[in-house]
Amino acid sequence: MTEGALIGARFALMIDLALLMGLPLFWWVMGMVGRKGVTALLATGGIALSVLWLLASAASMTGTPITSPDWATAWILLTMTPIGPVLTVRGAALLATLFATLLPRGDRWALPPAALAAGTLAWTGHAGATEEMAGSLHRVADVAHIWAAAGWIGALAVLLCTVAHLRPGSDTRPVATMLARFSLMGTLIVATLVVSGAINAIMIVGLAQLPALLASRYGLLLGAKLLLFGLMLGLAAANRWWLTPALEAGVTPQRAIAHLRLSLLVESSTAIAILALVAWLGTLDPMA
Repeated sequence: MTEGALIGARFALMIDLALLMGLPLFWWVMGMVGRKGVTALLATGGIALSVLWLLASAASMTGTPITSPDWATAWILLTMTPIGPVLTVRGAALLATLFATLLPRGDRWALPPAALAAGTLAWTGHAGATEEMAGSLHRVADVAHIWAAAGWIGALAVLLCTVAHLRPGSDTRPVATMLARFSLMGTLIVATLVVSGAINAIMIVGLAQLPALLASRYGLLLGAKLLLFGLMLGLAAANRWWLTPALEAGVTPQRAIAHLRLSLLVESSTAIAILALVAWLGTLDPMA
């Protein structure tokens, strides 16, 4: 029960912070006017979910139900462990994101603090426990992994919402242009995910221990994550090399839109499943 609450809190927090950074990033890359209300809602949600994660962490340590918060243990975590500084930085970044939404073009100003808030997730998983120089490299790789994943998730959210609102007879050229412009960003995202993911795996397990993953629950979940990542790559490739040219050429646009809508829905669902696995993996001993 307590482990499930911790995984659930991590999962919800990851989705919130990924969207908080990913949406402004995609809006900026596409030259779009962002929705400051959505950004403010996600920043507020990040604060609430961070508190929930703290209470879930305390409940997991003591074995008490999260419905009866252990405030004493939560206070110890805040004042006597690295969790305190991490939540302080994240809280300040989230408040700065909220303030940015009050400014003209706040969707642009919100991106740096939102990226900082998302990056703090690297200190609450395995990367946060790695020490010395190796720990610094691990956290840099993990931050890059988080930012790349956030960029992909934010792009999927905007694209899915845009395609979902298309109606028969709608002009599909803006969608095709958006997909085409996303291709370079998508390539950078995938390259970053692959390189940083490989570094993370080596840092967490070690090269010599990689074969032993096959006999662990961590390894099975990691394998499932990699399979889902491969599925996302396949869908993204289909969007780029098949559906986008069909929309640009105006060939059976309604059929292409239907296929694109289904592809983006499956890709988004796969991304959510990957985040659920990552939330679970972060609570496990890799060699247990």
